[in-house]
Amino acid sequence: MKAAIVDVIRKGGLRRVAEKLEDQQIHSIRLKTEVMPEAELELGVSKLGGLPDLPKGTEWPTWKDVPLSFIAQLRMSDVTAYDVENALPRSGILYFFYDAEEQPWGFRPDERGGWKVLYYSDLSLLARTPPPPILPEESRFKACALQFSSEVTVPDNKSLYIEELELTQEEQNLLRTLLLQSEVFQEEDEITHRLLGYPDQIQGEMQLECQLVSHGLYCGDHTGYQDPRAAELKAGAMDWRLLLQVDSEESAGMMWGSVGRLYYWIRHQDLKACNFDNVWLVLQCT
Repeated sequence: MKAAIVDVIRKGGLRRVAEKLEDQQIHSIRLKTEVMPEAELELGVSKLGGLPDLPKGTEWPTWKDVPLSFIAQLRMSDVTAYDVENALPRSGILYFFYDAEEQPWGFRPDERGGWKVLYYSDLSLLARTPPPPILPEESRFKACALQFSSEVTVPDNKSLYIEELELTQEEQNLLRTLLLQSEVFQEEDEITHRLLGYPDQIQGEMQLECQLVSHGLYCGDHTGYQDPRAAELKAGAMDWRLLLQVDSEESAGMMWGSVGRLYYWIRHQDLKACNFDNVWLVLQCT
């Protein structure tokens, strides 16, 4: 796959930056779903939607005294074989939650808490845990079994990684054309869930947004980007990487904005330390 991508880049007229683009390719773990009765899923297995298999006694995550929706759980032993970078914990489970009723976009500093990622390494006392009764039915999702595969990803032409290449306008146009037209870069289907790798962006670059908003700057318009602190903070934007991308999926009952996606972002250093307390989320849609 990597060789095929490099070949497309070189033949597409981007020979000058082909080697740099090759270096920027990173692996992602693609998630494929199949709706399945909860009872047929073993305790602790990776899944999208349904009920979380939490350690006994775990308090259900809330925001503003309202329970968050359970989005997914990923058992690390299920994904280890596909984690080419060895970036994820080798054991335990990651749990992802989100306020599916309010659907915070992630561009306001005060939206912190509208999502939550939990990590537990001890899987000995798991229990299938129903949500608090006040969680609306429309904020509960159908259980989906997951299958995994390894996939090479390249940065979007609007990403900070491409910005650093200082492409000419002609090269930018060439790259945009390649990403849109080449079969190597095309998705097999429209629904794209992924763990790690580069995001499938809908509304543009997110790393700087995560950096600025997580440091208290509002990014719903140009305010945060034009703040005097933004220039200094920008240096840390590349610390952020995609943790999990969750697409809208009608079969599971998930719809983010107008056919959008949820992107859970984490700093490289936090992922290495298995610290998921500072994850930032961005919602993008068409």
